[in-house]
Amino acid sequence: MAKKTSLKSKAVIVFVVTVLLILGALIASLGKLRDQVLRNEAQAVADQVVSFRSWVAGTGMVWVNKLHPDFNGYLAVKNVSETDRFYGKNPALATRELSTIANKTSTRASFTVTSDNVRQSANAPDPFEKQALKAFQANKGLKFIEQHEGESFRYARPIFIKKGCLKCHGKPEDAPAAVIEKYGNVKAFNYKVGDVRGIISVTLPTISFMEALPTLANPLSIGAIFLAFLLNYLFTTKLIINRLQKLTKDTKAIVSGQLNTPLNYTPPSDSNDEVDHTYHSVDLLKRSMLMVMKKMKRK
Repeated sequence: MAKKTSLKSKAVIVFVVTVLLILGALIASLGKLRDQVLRNEAQAVADQVVSFRSWVAGTGMVWVNKLHPDFNGYLAVKNVSETDRFYGKNPALATRELSTIANKTSTRASFTVTSDNVRQSANAPDPFEKQALKAFQANKGLKFIEQHEGESFRYARPIFIKKGCLKCHGKPEDAPAAVIEKYGNVKAFNYKVGDVRGIISVTLPTISFMEALPTLANPLSIGAIFLAFLLNYLFTTKLIINRLQKLTKDTKAIVSGQLNTPLNYTPPSDSNDEVDHTYHSVDLLKRSMLMVMKKMKRK
């Protein structure tokens, strides 16, 4: 039979396991914190897109006097004079142009608005977006989808059909002539209120663990962890192991006949310390031995 491990060795093992568990918890917390930071940033971008689309939809169209060479698409045109005209851009066009500009100038976030039933082939969803669309269609209570993809963080939020959307996405025969003229009468029609029209897809550069580490590995956190470990070590070593080792040494001395060996402890009436109680038991044993020896000498 193998020799039983010492209490000191067990304490070291428990200490090491404690350290590993704390490190594991810190790493898990770091991952959660990283995802929450990225999610909040992606949600902020999506909120801005929703607000912009709502503003455009609320006005019906955004009318511009001139077309930018890179954004020459429009849904309708109004002639103000023989030489002056305004071009109308619906929410889909305005949002696509906004995303193109934002994606070129932003140092972090990029976004697209896509669907499984797009009117522009350039807006076709990628694999992550297809997966998100299926998930939202299967569960309309789902608020968002997210995942890490290489060095990117992907986030998607559903866009639901509202009553005002039916003007351009309801029955083809009810759609404005400009919509039919530009997109035809087949794509992105026959939706109902509450249907998933598409998604807002946000992409951010992910945050590596080395980038997130300083959030937790600050002097205050490190100092608190070090202090916790020090207190753990001092408590285990000084208040338990060292006292038990001293008790073992004193007990061996008493057993070997050194009955005058002093036992220093707090009486059980004044202490709930288990080591003090053990000391008291050994002291009672020592007193019993002294009484027996006195009786033997009298005889």
